[in-house]
Amino acid sequence: MAHAIRASIKDGGKRTVFLVKTVALVQQQSDYIHIHTDLSVGKYYGELGVDLWQKQRWIDEFEHHQVLVFTAQIFLNLVDHNYFPLYKVNLLIFDECHHSTGENCYATLMSRHYRSCHDPPRILGLTASISAKKITPFQLNQAAKDIENTYRARVASSSNREESNRCGTSAQVEHIYYLPYKDQVCCNNDSIMIAFDTIESVLLDLQPYLTEQKAERKKIEHDLAKVMRTTDYLGLNLDEYNAHSVDYTIFLQSEYVNLPRLKHYLVNLTFTGYELGIYGLFLAAESLQKVLKSSQALDLITDSKGKELFNNSLERIDCLVNDILRNLIDINQNNYEILFSSKVLNLFHRIKNDVDKDNLGRCIVFVERIYTAIILSQILTFLGEKFLPRNKNCLKIKYLTGPRANIGNTTMTAKYQRQIIREFRTGEINVLVATAVVEEGLDIPQCNLVFRFNKPPNFSSYMQSKGRARAKQNASQPQQISHNSLF
Repeated sequence: MAHAIRASIKDGGKRTVFLVKTVALVQQQSDYIHIHTDLSVGKYYGELGVDLWQKQRWIDEFEHHQVLVFTAQIFLNLVDHNYFPLYKVNLLIFDECHHSTGENCYATLMSRHYRSCHDPPRILGLTASISAKKITPFQLNQAAKDIENTYRARVASSSNREESNRCGTSAQVEHIYYLPYKDQVCCNNDSIMIAFDTIESVLLDLQPYLTEQKAERKKIEHDLAKVMRTTDYLGLNLDEYNAHSVDYTIFLQSEYVNLPRLKHYLVNLTFTGYELGIYGLFLAAESLQKVLKSSQALDLITDSKGKELFNNSLERIDCLVNDILRNLIDINQNNYEILFSSKVLNLFHRIKNDVDKDNLGRCIVFVERIYTAIILSQILTFLGEKFLPRNKNCLKIKYLTGPRANIGNTTMTAKYQRQIIREFRTGEINVLVATAVVEEGLDIPQCNLVFRFNKPPNFSSYMQSKGRARAKQNASQPQQISHNSLF
């Protein structure tokens, strides 16, 4: 089909458009096409400022490039504004096409523009799983029909086992069993439970106030909505509307934002402790302590009760970090089964085993939450420095999450994400602790170990993460399974 895109748009030529979900995949797919073809490739995503480009700039881009790789929303905006008509596309490629439900960009593009196009492009959807949802085997046929209906296409897969083995991944799935930290350690050690009980007591003290504030917010929103229905924004009820708007703005900028956020942090602390052990709880609580002390959260709280709650919470977090957890860590400094959960020890033992055998190429550790990724990367660095040969400098660890990573000093921008992935490709990093943000599409040929720290939420997640183990030899995907799930 390349002959159709070599001609100028002015002479009736067409263009191939490749749509992806993330900025990292724009870079990866455009580089791959550039290396393996003689076609001119353009790449487009929000950080390039493309939302501000005028129509003539887009005309020039489509004239100059033959294959154009977009984050999906950018291309949808172009078609919505008629900057480039769909009939001038000869092939429309959807990467990770199982994302095609509801108001998703892929589904919107097909329903809003493809159906009415008089000369529609051919469609190529790429995916390892036909559904992003958690479905039963009985729902598989319907999922296949749904995706076919969305893309006006047919679902097809390779029937040649030899070809699949040659082109696909061959990671060996392993099951590693663990005892939950809460059951293994906390239930048998009252001193450890003191730390978790402290967090729980702070949460209990916050809850009545938050319930009261939630009711207050509903009342303010109701009053504002009532006025909005009767004002013309010129003169009628304008003063009343302005007064309610000011009340609503002040409320949102004050205690209702900061104290629920504190509750969210505390809930994550408890999860992190049960997930990683008291050393992980200490690192997370210490990080939260720094964030709360360095932020201006207290200045924004306007009522005395909210200020008092915030100060009391901070005092108890100080006690948790400086007294309770530090003492527990000192007392148990050589008792690693108390310091770390069995999940952490399983992971480290597996990495250490590969290091001892000189078999650690690249390792991705998939976790469920942003907090876990940040703290687990610190724990692995600590254990590596303590137990692995210093002369090998063997563990080079960083974490990669979505843009909502707001604990710590690093903002997870798209530019920083690309930097981390580049360092992982070149070997500057060999252990990457990541959330699902890199499950889809990341191509690292040297990656031979994909470790699922948490159970995958659905089959799509399982397949996508397994596909990151791209090494042709000795690739494996260990998955941790709770002993409790066996009974």
